[in-house]
Amino acid sequence: MATLEAFRTVLDDARTPEIIRNHIIDSLQYALRNHGQIFTSREVEWLAKWDDARIPLAATRELQKRTTQSAE
Repeated sequence: MATLEAFRTVLDDARTPEIIRNHIIDSLQYALRNHGQIFTSREVEWLAKWDDARIPLAATRELQKRTTQSAE
């Protein structure tokens, strides 16, 4: 969680260059879509509330996957 909080801090910093923001967002999005199991449920729920549309979309899909798997 500390790493995700650090990413959030960097994204919220107005001095952060746009290219860095895009790399963080793209990396998190990739990790959620392709390796979502490495995140805890708490982390995924927190990511689902971020204000960049790409992260909550990927996090919500991961939560739906987990719900579907637990229902089976």
